[in-house]
Amino acid sequence: MHPRNRYNTQPDFHVLAFKYPKFRKHVRYDKENKAYIDFHDPDAVRELSYTLLKNDFGLYLEIPNDALCPMVSLCQSCCDIDEPSTEYEICLHPNRLNYIHWIEDLICDVVSSTEDVYGIDIGTGASCIYPLLGCALNANWKFLATDAHKRLLEAAMNNVEKNNLSDRITLLLNSSNRKLPIDDVPERDYAFCMCNPPFYESVKQHEIAAANKKKPPSSTCTSSQDEMVTPGGEYQFIKDILEESLVFRRRISWYTSMIGRLETVDLIVAELKKHKIDNFVLTEFVQGKTRRWGIGWSFGNQRPPMAISQPSSRKLRHVKPPISEFVTTWDTNPTSLYFAITSILTEALVSYQRNSDSAVEKSNDFNDDSILCSGAVFVETWSRKTRRKIAAGEDITLNVETDQPLFKYAIRLEKSTEKNTEAQDRMKTKLTVSWIWGDNRNIFESFYLHLKRRLDEKFKTDKKQKIERNDKTTS
Repeated sequence: MHPRNRYNTQPDFHVLAFKYPKFRKHVRYDKENKAYIDFHDPDAVRELSYTLLKNDFGLYLEIPNDALCPMVSLCQSCCDIDEPSTEYEICLHPNRLNYIHWIEDLICDVVSSTEDVYGIDIGTGASCIYPLLGCALNANWKFLATDAHKRLLEAAMNNVEKNNLSDRITLLLNSSNRKLPIDDVPERDYAFCMCNPPFYESVKQHEIAAANKKKPPSSTCTSSQDEMVTPGGEYQFIKDILEESLVFRRRISWYTSMIGRLETVDLIVAELKKHKIDNFVLTEFVQGKTRRWGIGWSFGNQRPPMAISQPSSRKLRHVKPPISEFVTTWDTNPTSLYFAITSILTEALVSYQRNSDSAVEKSNDFNDDSILCSGAVFVETWSRKTRRKIAAGEDITLNVETDQPLFKYAIRLEKSTEKNTEAQDRMKTKLTVSWIWGDNRNIFESFYLHLKRRLDEKFKTDKKQKIERNDKTTS
């Protein structure tokens, strides 16, 4: 679960029952006087969803009985739970929040915290839950929320108005075959689009999936075919978004979607590679026995940290995006390594600056456990060809035709807790070199390899000199 997800801590049903009379009538107590509700009761689950949204986000919702499950409820039939349970993990659906928080992380380097952030919710449904949650959590977010079904959009409009968010959430009936009807607003660019597409390609597939469950579907999930079924299933739905993104490209910084079936991840990654899109991210949303996946891709130059882009699941190792960070460990302290790195950068005519980070920058004497620095590279100064030009006195900046750098990088040095078996009294430092902006992976990797080679040379020399000094002392 995302570290910012408020449902890392289970809500107290007893406290909620005391605060909200409508929810109180659904609360029961076990022999240990622990509060619970019957999750097979659709009214109880619906009221729990309303209560949590009101209590935790200040949101007021009204969902038609035939619409998809309430916003923060995790129901058995929608989410492929193997066994029904009265556990908290079956009741609440933090994956929706996980998705929002993941997008927050994804776009944090694309937009300013002071400017309006525009997003698109494709297939917003009756609840309009993603725009409502997004606006509740982020005061500068605004949404274009689309749906192809008028009755669902009418219910969504009711929820938007109920929460006084009509000035931040625009609803659009999408009567076209396109998933992204943004030609209607040509003057607007968007930071992201998001989507939780229907899983199934036919009613029969949905029925088979329900029949294959170990126990019958819970009555807590009532939904129409419109919300559960789409031609070609979720794969075709996301593929359509991908095909449209080839036209719109940078009008949307990050195209994202939730994925409900693991095989779909492989298929969409294959499509991205087919179109030579290497700037993509994957994540896994896990809650209880439920697993969902998130995928995003961009035509921009921002390269997200691997903590955001790389899923930890072994099942996704074969489809992981290309790495954008290199991590090594060095037998020295952060200060010594920092000065060695800056010496190499200066020699290579690569600009850098030590970042001001309140969590890191504690003093000016560099006696820190962690050090950050970053920079932009305009010329591949470390290449043999460029070094020859410099040696010949040529002006290497004459060939720079743009004010855009080749790439931007970040370097983090952290005191390592790794055990040093060779010298217990010596400190280790973890060095992370990150590619944070650019479109040429080869140049960044060349830069990193140059830096690592020079560090290897320096610290091997230092180690050799120390050994020689020790030999002289003992003799």
